[in-house]
Amino acid sequence: MIVNRAEPQVADKIRSEAETHPLARAVCAVADASPEPFQIDTEAAGFEIRACAPLEGGLPNRARLKIFCPRPGHLLVFFYKKSLVPYSRDRYSYGGLDLRSPEVSEAEVAEWLAFLSSGFHPEKRPRNLRRAFPYEIPE
Repeated sequence: MIVNRAEPQVADKIRSEAETHPLARAVCAVADASPEPFQIDTEAAGFEIRACAPLEGGLPNRARLKIFCPRPGHLLVFFYKKSLVPYSRDRYSYGGLDLRSPEVSEAEVAEWLAFLSSGFHPEKRPRNLRRAFPYEIPE
C-alpha cells in the first residue's frame, strides 16, 4: 500500500508521472495491492518510491526505486539508498534496469518491490538487475 497516497501533492505526483510513464502507473498499482507499506517521494526528479517497513533487525528501511526517462523510449530504473550523513548528497546504488520498452509484467514489478521491501537482500535480487549500471542517479 502507498501510505501517503491521500496527500494532495502525492496524488498530483502520481497523476503526472503516470501520464508520462506507464511504468510508474504499473509500479503504483502493484504497490497499492501489496501488504507492504511504501511512500512516494514528491521532491524527487522523476518517479521515486521507497519502502517504509523496518527491516528484520529493527533498522529503518532506506531502499528506494527511481524511474527516470533520459529521452523518449528509454527508461532507467534505479535501486539505491541515500546517505545517512546529514547534508550529504551521496547515493549508494544497488543496480538498475535499462528498459527500451515500458511494457513490464506485474510479476516483474512485484519482484522489484519485494527487493525494495527486503532492504536489497541479495536473495531477493530481481533476475534482470544489472549491478554494474553506467548511469548516474538523478536527484
